[in-house]
Amino acid sequence: MKVSIWRSLPHENAPLFRLLHILVAVLILAQIINSNFTRREALGGHSLETTITWMHIVSGFGLIVLGIVLLWWMFSQRGFNWYFAWAKADFRGIRQDLNTLAKLQLPEALPGGIAATIQGLGVVALLAVAVSGGLWFVVNTIQGPSSAFAHSILHWHKFLTTFIEVYFYAHGAMGLIHIFLDHYKRYSAE
Repeated sequence: MKVSIWRSLPHENAPLFRLLHILVAVLILAQIINSNFTRREALGGHSLETTITWMHIVSGFGLIVLGIVLLWWMFSQRGFNWYFAWAKADFRGIRQDLNTLAKLQLPEALPGGIAATIQGLGVVALLAVAVSGGLWFVVNTIQGPSSAFAHSILHWHKFLTTFIEVYFYAHGAMGLIHIFLDHYKRYSAE
């Protein structure tokens, strides 16, 4: 069973990307959970909140690095246009995927398609949230917790977090549905 679930996970042909994908997903989930227990006032203390806040900060910086590696890998493998064709007003892949979905079929991954677009936007959302959090930490450290600029950046960090949370849950649900359908199709054919 363990082997069949592992085989059902996406990106079987790209083990580095698969591991990055899983690591980023686990860290994002941890960030979503522990963000409810972080306090900027706890940074100088010696409490459980301090530990959780520092874990959030350190793993946030880790997500910046992983997000950059993920984006670099995506661009090195398939290029900018694969994920961001819409930025050049090229919606052919999205239209093709919508036509396939209208036939009640799952579309294959294609340049500029829905899956590629969602993945590209997800990595951008990840980097926006992680970089804004890192920027808040740097400004808060330099200017102090009473800094209006640090407060403004923290506001933007929290606002941008909404996008990564929506992406995380929607992408995760779609991924699970895709894995389930693929698993069902694979084993119903036997």
